[in-house]
Amino acid sequence: WKVDYNAISDLKIRASYGSLGNGNIPSYNYQELFGIAQMTRLINGKLSQKTSQPAVIPDGLTWETSTTSNIGLDLTTLAGRLSFTGDAYVRKTKNMFAVGMDLPAVFGATPPKGNYADMTTRGWELSLGWRDRFDLGQSPFRYNIRVTLADHLSKIDKYTNPEKDMGNYADARINYYEGMTLGEIWGYVTEGFFISEEDIQKHAKQDLFEPSATRTWLPGDIKFKDLDGDGRITYGSNKIGDHGDRIIVGNSTPRYAYSVNLGADWKGFFLNVFMQGIGKQDWWPGTDNQFFWGQYNRPYGNVPKSMIGNIWSEDNPNTYFPRYRGYVALQGRRELAVVQTRYMQSVAYIRLKNLQIGYNLPKNLISKAKMKDAKIYLSGENLWSWSPLYKYTKNFDVGNIYGQDIEAAQVDANGGKNTVIANGGQTYNYPILKSISIGLSVTF
Repeated sequence: WKVDYNAISDLKIRASYGSLGNGNIPSYNYQELFGIAQMTRLINGKLSQKTSQPAVIPDGLTWETSTTSNIGLDLTTLAGRLSFTGDAYVRKTKNMFAVGMDLPAVFGATPPKGNYADMTTRGWELSLGWRDRFDLGQSPFRYNIRVTLADHLSKIDKYTNPEKDMGNYADARINYYEGMTLGEIWGYVTEGFFISEEDIQKHAKQDLFEPSATRTWLPGDIKFKDLDGDGRITYGSNKIGDHGDRIIVGNSTPRYAYSVNLGADWKGFFLNVFMQGIGKQDWWPGTDNQFFWGQYNRPYGNVPKSMIGNIWSEDNPNTYFPRYRGYVALQGRRELAVVQTRYMQSVAYIRLKNLQIGYNLPKNLISKAKMKDAKIYLSGENLWSWSPLYKYTKNFDVGNIYGQDIEAAQVDANGGKNTVIANGGQTYNYPILKSISIGLSVTF
C-alpha cells in the first residue's frame, strides 16, 4: 500500500514543564487580623472601640508551588475534515495552604492555616472534530461536529495527619490524610428497611444511631450492613486503618466533563446546538436540605412530588424512603443524618446549553441596503437537562448543585476538611435560568 502524505495536513507534538506560585489564596488569610468594633457601654462617658484577639498564624509561611508536566498532540487529516487535540498532564502542588489538624481544646483557638499539604493531580483532555459537506437538493449541505472530554483526579501526598484520623464520623467531609483521593465521601452501606421485630432482633446492633426520640427500632427503619462481622454497626477507632463499617461510598469531584457542538447550514438556513455535562459525580444531600428530605426535615415543609406513594408503610414496604418521621429525623445521630449508600445521589447530567436556528438573508437582497451580512434567528438557553437525581427530586439545578465552582486540584483554604462538598450539601445556589430570544444581526 502507498502512504498519502497529503492526508495529514497538520501534525504537532507539544510538551511543556514549569512551576508557578498559587495566587488564589483568599485575601488576608495569611495575616493576623484584628476585628475592630464599638463597645456597647460607656467608659468615661464615651463609647470606646474594642478589638478581638487575632487568629493564630504559624511562622514560615510561603507560596504554594505547582509544577506541571504536559504532553499534547494536534492532528488534522482527511483533507481537513478530521481534527484531533489531546493533552495529558501531571501537576504536583507543594506547600499547599490549608487548615491544620484539630488541636486539643486547651489550645484555645482555631487550628492555624499553613503550608501543611502536598498534592498530585493527573488529568487529560481530548477534542475530536469532523466537518464535511454533501449535496442535498442540488445545494451544498455543510455540517460539523466537535466533541470534548476531560477528566482529572487529585491525591493528597502529604498532610499533617500522621494517624489518619477521619474527623467527624457522621460527616461526609473527613480530614485530609496521606493517600486520600480528593472528594472522597465515606458512609455506611444501606441494606434496606427492617421488615419485622424478628428482623430487628437478628440484625447487627445499631446502638450508634437513634431511630427516634425513644431510641426504639421499628419496622420501616433503615438497617445498615455489618461489614466487619462483629455484630455491631460501628465506626471503629475512626481512623483509616480502623474505620469500622464505613467505606468510601462516593466522590464529589466532577469527572468526565464533556461537551458536544453541532452545526449545519443549507440554502441560508443554519442550526447550532451546544450540549455539555458531567459523566460522574456524587452528592450527599446534607442534614438540613428540606428540598430533598421534605417533611423528614421539617414537618411544615413541602413534600416533593416524588415522595408521594414512596414512603414506607406496612401496606407499601417496597419504597425509597423509610417510615415517616419529621423534624428530628435528621438531627444528631439519627439514621437519616449519617451518610449512606441508599441516599447518595448521582448528579451526573447532560444539558442542552444552547440551541440556535436562523436564516441568512440573501446577498442580492441585503446588498441594496449596503449590508454585508444579515440574519434572523431564534435562540434558546438552558432548554433541557437530565440527571439521575431527577428520579427523586427536580428541586435542584444539577449543574450548580455544589453552590460554587470548585477547582478539585486545590485544597479549599477555608476549611481543613474535605470542603469539596460546598455548603454541606445544602445547595444554596441561584438556579440557571431558561431563556428564549429572537434576534436580528446585521453587518454593514
